[in-house]
Amino acid sequence: MLFLETVISLIILRCEWYLRSIGIENSLEEFPVLLRLSVAPGEGAMKRWAAVTGKEGGDGEKNLSKSEENYLHLLSLMDNDRVMQSLLDLCIASFEYPEFDAYLSHYFGYPVCLHLAFLLEGVDIPSETQVMDSIERSELICNVDRKEYPLQYTPLAIDEKVAFFLWGTDGVNPGLDRIVDRFDPEDISKENRPFVNEDAIRKGTEFLSSGGRVLQICGKGGRRFAARQISSGLHKRFLFINITDIISPKMKDEFREIIGALIREARLDDAGICLYGITGHFLNGSGVRDEKRKRQDIEKLERILFSPIIKYNIPLILVSDTPVTLIRSLTEGGYRITELPSALDYGARLRLWEGFKDFYALSFSPEDMADRYHLNASECAGVLKSFLERREEERTVPDDDLLSRISTERMEGDARETGRVIYPNIRLDDVKVKDEIRAILNDAVNSVRASATVLDIWGLRENYPYGRSVSLLLSGPPGTGKTMTANAIAGELKLPLYQVNLSNIVDKYIGETEKNLEKAFEFAEKTDAVLFFDEADSLFGTRSEVRDSKDRYANTEISYLLQRIEAYDGIVIMATNIKGNMDPAFIRRIRYVANFENPDEALRRAIWDSCLKDSIPHEDIDTEYLSAQFDKFTGSVIKTVFLNACANAAGKGEKLAMKHLIHAVKQELEKTSSVTFKTDALGKYAYLA
Repeated sequence: MLFLETVISLIILRCEWYLRSIGIENSLEEFPVLLRLSVAPGEGAMKRWAAVTGKEGGDGEKNLSKSEENYLHLLSLMDNDRVMQSLLDLCIASFEYPEFDAYLSHYFGYPVCLHLAFLLEGVDIPSETQVMDSIERSELICNVDRKEYPLQYTPLAIDEKVAFFLWGTDGVNPGLDRIVDRFDPEDISKENRPFVNEDAIRKGTEFLSSGGRVLQICGKGGRRFAARQISSGLHKRFLFINITDIISPKMKDEFREIIGALIREARLDDAGICLYGITGHFLNGSGVRDEKRKRQDIEKLERILFSPIIKYNIPLILVSDTPVTLIRSLTEGGYRITELPSALDYGARLRLWEGFKDFYALSFSPEDMADRYHLNASECAGVLKSFLERREEERTVPDDDLLSRISTERMEGDARETGRVIYPNIRLDDVKVKDEIRAILNDAVNSVRASATVLDIWGLRENYPYGRSVSLLLSGPPGTGKTMTANAIAGELKLPLYQVNLSNIVDKYIGETEKNLEKAFEFAEKTDAVLFFDEADSLFGTRSEVRDSKDRYANTEISYLLQRIEAYDGIVIMATNIKGNMDPAFIRRIRYVANFENPDEALRRAIWDSCLKDSIPHEDIDTEYLSAQFDKFTGSVIKTVFLNACANAAGKGEKLAMKHLIHAVKQELEKTSSVTFKTDALGKYAYLA
């Protein structure tokens, strides 16, 4: 007979013997399952039970099964209290055989509860102190509703986790399985080496291993990665849980049971707990009233969540956005805040990529990846994991290109709220502009390419704590090629273009515009995307005289943008139709300004010629006439006319000819003319209209 089966048989017999002692005979006859179980265990089973528990003449067994070892461990956690052992045995029998609860309710008037354990141990009227001490101990194996009265009659039951533990299997309480990520030290593989933040990880490990109770890790990236590294350093399992999964209105009724189950899981597995997701939802507050409310919320959080965990000496790691103090009940020796850098500098990023390159024996350039992508350790690890999974499938794609694409794709989901990501395939040679404009664009591109050399190798970063971004303003009338130029610059640099959607950025509510802008800047910084603001004067416009609160907040947004551009470390392109609409403070901070004009005849001729690709079947096209006759056409209009002409020709199954172009020109002129269109405007080819 297995040890736990002996435990169940003995507790059923003890209940029957108690009932006999008060004059109730043959109580098991109506419960056939229990009657069968009540057969006295054999001599061997009894000797084993006595040897394991050290009772009835047993002197303790050294060669224990996992189940026996865990049973004794539970008793030790409950101070080897006799009442607790009886309660545990009752709970085991009830969990395995629901008929046992029916039996107890029928003869005792209540199911498994603390009072029944007191009766079996001969304590008819326990003192209040005995009850409270026993309730405290019983919470290791049961959820106790302390609102019930009297407490000793509260129904008690073990959950699946305690059952798993007693039967010697390694399982998670199903109630926690959907919200808890169980991390084992052996899950740390060689590719998970930190490469950065090593000092913070080492100090955090030393703090918790030398008696520290709570370590709070804050900052902007790699915090859970650091927590996993600390778990590995402690050689201890950690349970990771997002605080928003348990602190929410919909979880209000389940909160007490979840916290009890979480603590039970940690105590039985000798594990630590990591609570993450402690974000601005809990920590926001500005002004006296907001600060007071925030402090009250944090105190409540400590009382209902942190303190119950700390009480049982469970190692606790808190992951928060900001270094606000979350624990007031511990001194510095028990509670420490570690702040990770909000962003990794070039040197740290370089060490990350070099470490991964060496480990995987890859051929990419760490210098290029460190320069282009401002990713933290966990994000880099994620990129490399995706890269290795897709590398075999995309063998023709160079490592650098594939890594770059994955780096941006992994972040792209965060950017959809505020803009769209474009992967341009055009280059600066595809843009037809005047030589002086091309020289400015080439200077801007070369400045981007030389950024790492100038700032890091030549050591100018220290001299320029702000204002390091490569900023370019493109001004000029609509259709002169500003948007195409922004795309061409990104294509030339082989970078994605992040075109900000101003309709999603500007918000009527105070402070929301700044939050949306921050999302755009953060995405561009992470992925080294070219940040593009089209029609930028709606955001970067001249500040106005303050006449009401609306003006004041509009000016605040512009001031925020000024500061953010100064602190930005990437590439930003702004386009405006009228340069004079831009705030002068922005113009002073912009490194390159290119003023586009409507194209002259030579430039129009170059644009028409560039449209005539060899792949297009066509007859003789008089581009000299088209560029001279239609002198008001911008590059954008020329491309639209050409596309419409091609569609007309292809639709009729014909080669592109002047008649198709004249037809498209006529449509364009009729569309934009405010007076009756005259065919004279078409010149010598008017007969084709």
